[in-house]
Amino acid sequence: MTNKSKSRLELLVGIFIIVGLVIMVFFIFFIRDFQITKPGYNFNIVFGFANGIKVGSPARLAGVDVGEVKKLDIFYDADASKTKARVGVWVKKEAAVPSDSTVLINTLGLLGEKYIEIIPGKRYDMPVNKGDTILGQDPVAMEEITEETKKLVLKIEEAVGGLNEVLSKIKGGEGTLGKLVYDDAIYQNIEGVTKDLKDLTEDLKSHPWKLLFKPKEKSKK
Repeated sequence: MTNKSKSRLELLVGIFIIVGLVIMVFFIFFIRDFQITKPGYNFNIVFGFANGIKVGSPARLAGVDVGEVKKLDIFYDADASKTKARVGVWVKKEAAVPSDSTVLINTLGLLGEKYIEIIPGKRYDMPVNKGDTILGQDPVAMEEITEETKKLVLKIEEAVGGLNEVLSKIKGGEGTLGKLVYDDAIYQNIEGVTKDLKDLTEDLKSHPWKLLFKPKEKSKK
């Protein structure tokens, strides 16, 4: 191979590599609709607890992907005497976010990706503008859910223990209900009263005229 042919081959390889790089850049910045290719605006959301949200997490408005998280930082809120999280979000220009919208950190599935959920409010006359800061609704920490679950389990165990104690007393013939269920004398008395009522009912069915007469009182001697 002559030097001229070798140089031409190297030139073709170089052109091929450059074209490949250009196609890759186009795919990354244009096909994926990054912010630099579409007009939009940034605003901030403040949370007391960010629940693992990350840069690049999706932002949804009314359930539709309209942007993503671009920045995360923490700051000290002197008024609340608490450290809070500031989430910088970029959304498309056409995504009008009312200032009274509810903003949550939601999860795709039970253990899926975290994302910003924006539930539109009604103040479209006062939309969120570039650079504005709005408050988000803090998610419930997993530790709090675990603690509440433990409390609920303890209450259920206490209720079951109390029910078992009541059933044990009934089975032992204690209390009114226990005596009613297990005391033969009470059972026989109830059975006797029931039999008398049944006999009286049958008698009145056979002699209904007795309802019209009042029995005479016995004279005192």
